[in-house]
Amino acid sequence: MLAIRNGLFVGGRLNRGFATTGVAQGLRAIKFLKAQKRKQKNEARQATLRNALDRVDPVLGRKDTPFISRIMAELKEPSVLSSGYEIAEVEKLLAAVESTKAEQLRLSSVNEQFLERESLESLEARREALLRILSMRNADNKSAMKLAVKLAREEFQRFPGDSGSSEVQAACMTVRIQNIVNHVKEHHKDFANTRILRMLVQQRQSILRYLKRDNPERYYWTIEKLGLSDGAVTQEFNMDRRYMQDFKFFGDKILVKDSKKVADQKRRELRKQKRVARSA
Repeated sequence: MLAIRNGLFVGGRLNRGFATTGVAQGLRAIKFLKAQKRKQKNEARQATLRNALDRVDPVLGRKDTPFISRIMAELKEPSVLSSGYEIAEVEKLLAAVESTKAEQLRLSSVNEQFLERESLESLEARREALLRILSMRNADNKSAMKLAVKLAREEFQRFPGDSGSSEVQAACMTVRIQNIVNHVKEHHKDFANTRILRMLVQQRQSILRYLKRDNPERYYWTIEKLGLSDGAVTQEFNMDRRYMQDFKFFGDKILVKDSKKVADQKRRELRKQKRVARSA
């Protein structure tokens, strides 16, 4: 009798036994499959994490950045006046006007008995009218940007009066970028301002790259406050139709049609992320 693998050779005929794969081999296969599944899940999680970290808008940065929100709120504050005026200065001006008028009346030959003095309501109405005229809410865009740049410079300056350090220049450019983006989104065919916007973004990236080489600690502090990431600054970037579509610059408007290969890849990534979300 001759044994051949798992069968027996008897009388010139091969009788197959009922033995299957060994127990040890079956356990190894199950472990291998589980390891492969864990690997796929980890890869999907890492891809999701990379997308979450790296998909920072290289133009506008992260949403609801405290630095930008704070400056925009300051421009809408009713107590903030344009042209650098302060409320205390307005009060002094009104008091000086009233004092001058009273002095002129005293020195004139007109009998004060025939003149009616202004009521407190009239003086308050004049004050309110002057404050409304000077309020930043009613100021033009140029005055608003002047104040926004001043606030950005004061927040990022290394010392009082600093206007040339890299972080100050990047902060001032960020404020201007935010302003031009709001304009371009409303006027899609304003190609001149779109070109200015591209140039500002490239200049800001160049300044931040220099700051990274010169002072890495200051660089990471700056991009964190501006709502940017290292990838958004250092990676090659072109503010083209692809960017505008990916970051919904004009909403859900389709600007570039994906090829079949790119569309299939996006669908695979989306399905992978959904599987990870369900298994989490």
